[in-house]
Amino acid sequence: MNTVVCFGDSNTWGHNPANGLRFGYHERWPGVARAALGPEVQIIEEGMNGRTTVWDDPVEGHMSGLAYLGPCLKSHRPLDVLVIM
Repeated sequence: MNTVVCFGDSNTWGHNPANGLRFGYHERWPGVARAALGPEVQIIEEGMNGRTTVWDDPVEGHMSGLAYLGPCLKSHRPLDVLVIM
């Protein structure tokens, strides 16, 4: 089995701008990829609403993608592909 980590912000998390909630499991782009790639590929969703590239949010704090990427990758070892969105 191949493991793919999808790392990103609100787009990866599945933020629905119409109501502020989260799109369903099969509607989010990692879920669409999961369906297209089949059961031999494990898709791990690592999206977070409000995540930034390198900066922490002045109000909410820990939102830096750069700071979290290393621990995230270690926690999902072994992995085959990293998609940053």
